[in-house]
Amino acid sequence: MRLGSMLRWRSTSANQLPGSDLQVFSAGRLLWLLGGFFAGLLVVVGLKVFFADLYGKLEQSGTNERARLFIGDEIVRIIGSVETAVYRLAAADNPAALKRSQHEIRTQLDKLAHALHVLERGGVVRREMFLNIEGRDESVREVSYSPSGSDSSFVMEMIEIAPLVDVIRKRSDELEQLLVRQWGNRDRVDRERFFAVQQEIGLFMKGIPPLFFRVNENANRLFVDSSEHLRRIEVRQAEQRENFRRTEWALVALVVALVVLAGWLFVRQTNEANRKLRLAWAAMLTAKEEAERASRAKSEFVSRMSHELRTPLNAILGFAQVLDGEALRPTHKNYVHLINRSGQHLLELINQVLDLAKIEAGRLTLEEIGFDLRQLIGEVGTIVAERASAKGLRFSAVSAPDLPARLVGDPTRLRQVLINLAANAIKFTESGTVDLHTEIDQGRLLFSIRDSGIGMDAAALSRLFQPFGQADESITRRYGGSGLGLMISRELVQAMGGDIEVESTPGQGSCFRFSLPIRLAEELPATLVQTTMAEQAAPSRSLTVSELVAGPILLVDDNEVNQVVGAAMIEQLGLSYDTAATGLEALQRSAEKSYALILMDMEMPEMDGLTATLRIRQREALAGGRVPIIAMTANALQGDRERCFAAGMDGYVAKPINQAALVDEIRRVMTLNKAGPSAADVE
Repeated sequence: MRLGSMLRWRSTSANQLPGSDLQVFSAGRLLWLLGGFFAGLLVVVGLKVFFADLYGKLEQSGTNERARLFIGDEIVRIIGSVETAVYRLAAADNPAALKRSQHEIRTQLDKLAHALHVLERGGVVRREMFLNIEGRDESVREVSYSPSGSDSSFVMEMIEIAPLVDVIRKRSDELEQLLVRQWGNRDRVDRERFFAVQQEIGLFMKGIPPLFFRVNENANRLFVDSSEHLRRIEVRQAEQRENFRRTEWALVALVVALVVLAGWLFVRQTNEANRKLRLAWAAMLTAKEEAERASRAKSEFVSRMSHELRTPLNAILGFAQVLDGEALRPTHKNYVHLINRSGQHLLELINQVLDLAKIEAGRLTLEEIGFDLRQLIGEVGTIVAERASAKGLRFSAVSAPDLPARLVGDPTRLRQVLINLAANAIKFTESGTVDLHTEIDQGRLLFSIRDSGIGMDAAALSRLFQPFGQADESITRRYGGSGLGLMISRELVQAMGGDIEVESTPGQGSCFRFSLPIRLAEELPATLVQTTMAEQAAPSRSLTVSELVAGPILLVDDNEVNQVVGAAMIEQLGLSYDTAATGLEALQRSAEKSYALILMDMEMPEMDGLTATLRIRQREALAGGRVPIIAMTANALQGDRERCFAAGMDGYVAKPINQAALVDEIRRVMTLNKAGPSAADVE
């Protein structure tokens, strides 16, 4: 409006040439210029203050990042001190030396825990160094750090380091107990037990280097990431300072030009607006492309992390299962059970973190397949009932009689939500019942999970559905958990067309409910048809796996540890085997020797498992015959199973390998294979 009025006013003034009008024009313009001058002066002062504040914030950001780098270096230094103290503890030969070493270990671990806490929540880290210099006994340095909510580049390192602190503390206590036992045997001159304990200490110390290697690896990665992040920030700050300086002078020049050449500035402002519009459009296109690239990169990261995390877990859980089948002492049996339970908990946490990453990346997709609703509820009830029974709780799953038998949707994700909510109810219920009700309500499918647990107040309810959060810290300490399950469940329910509602009363329990739209299926899903055919063709389950697999097995995996795990499981089943490290080697061995079954990894050098399977199927199409192939892979994301079957595989087992699941899959595949090609091709 001002620009249009000015243009109209200038056009009218051009047609009115009398001196009085010209004088009014000149006087008004002079007043406008004076007003513009003072306004420009205020703008210049304001710009100076504004940019001075920006420079201060940049400097503060740099100082904060240097503090983060210092903390990273302190973490590396503390870990080295702890490792030295552990070896010093192992070499202790008297209680006084043991006490000193343990005190040093606990002190350094407390410092390490504090440094990790500061990285996560902020605070002050203090470093004290003894100099032994005349006039100066020690050097003390303190840094204050405030974490940035937008920067999570070091989260994975902290997730891996923090639990290892408690592991080191536990290991040092175990070493102390071994040393005390050894000294007791020495004092009693019990040579046999003395050397037995000494052998235990030797075996125990063999596990120390790998433990500290993992801790140091994560700490060094944290330090390197901090160094790189600081370097990038310093470069970016230098660029920003230069940009601010240029912008400041450009704006000052613009203000001066506004005061001197007001009329010309109006035209220039129009051109400047057009230029900024073009720049904004170009920036928007660039941002869109960057967002798409970031989304693809995050998806690739999720896939890679899923594979890399499951590979070492396969070794941990695999060896634990193998040991569980051996004749062990009761205490060792208990240790194996603890390893298994802890590994399964870690696997659940990894799956939750990966689900969260996929949700944040916008890459969460749902299947649209037919499934049997009552069968799904029955499967959930079986899983949850076992957990409830182990805790002494009563669990019931009640379904309305008018429930539809077959629906279309994502049964895997629905099962995940129901198990998450039911397991959450069991965790927070000390006694009483947990009930799962399924019914039709206003044309939608309504699920409700009710418990008689501890309940929540209004403040606790407001903190639900937040990642890594629970009702309060005491709940986290008492019951554990990452807090991701509820948040992921809500995201899944929302993606399926519903939302989760919660009712809770402290001391009386809670009720989680959600409803989903009903979409009826016209035919049975393929998985049910496959199960029916397998049951018809299956022999008695009294047949052992060695009777079903009439010949050697080819185990294909490029990871030597995974080969050892797989070989041990195969040996426990009473089967013979050969190994291959690449798809190309598997192709060659299967051509030279007849195998009853092939267990195939997916990602391998030279030739991956999918390509090797395709080549084997092509060769069989010409020569005849068909060897069953089961995928044993750490690729456990949605779509990996379908890719395996599309390549010609007959079965699929995700790493970490569960021996019972492997046996069931071998039984299923070998049964279908004996039933004939038509049954085996159902997948």
